[in-house]
Amino acid sequence: QGHQKRLAEIEAQIKELQPLQKKFTDVNAQLELKTYELSLFLKRAEQNEHHKLGEAVKKLEVELEEARSQIKEKELAYKNCVDAVSTLEKSIKDHDKNREGRLKDLEKNIKTIKAQMQAASKNLKSHENEKEKLVMEEEAMVQEQSSLESQLVSMKTQINTLTSEVDEQRAKV
Repeated sequence: QGHQKRLAEIEAQIKELQPLQKKFTDVNAQLELKTYELSLFLKRAEQNEHHKLGEAVKKLEVELEEARSQIKEKELAYKNCVDAVSTLEKSIKDHDKNREGRLKDLEKNIKTIKAQMQAASKNLKSHENEKEKLVMEEEAMVQEQSSLESQLVSMKTQINTLTSEVDEQRAKV
């Protein structure tokens, strides 16, 4: 019976860890959306005549790629933790010999893994913050690009006006 109780406690601990999986999935979906938005932005940026803005976009893309690979690392760490817990749980069910000693060892392992998962979760939050910052920078650049493009249109209009004035003066002369 003591074994059943231990197993129930360990299963409860595993259930506590499950919301982390949803958090990883949500963050990954957000990352895919932002990556898609970035690819749309890059298509527009390619047509832009302002070289500096293009360089900034490349830098932003590199930073976003780094954020993505760091999140993938965190996901892998999380998966390894879940696998380890699953292995430990199976080990509890499969082995009857030295049950008490093994249970204590397994509980110690689960505590260690839980601490690692909490650390991975904290780490992930800091990467989410970094990603949000990059997305805000990207939005600011899109606005700057839009402003530069409207200035360009305005300048082209002025050039056309001046050109037609020069043509008029030539005709008079």
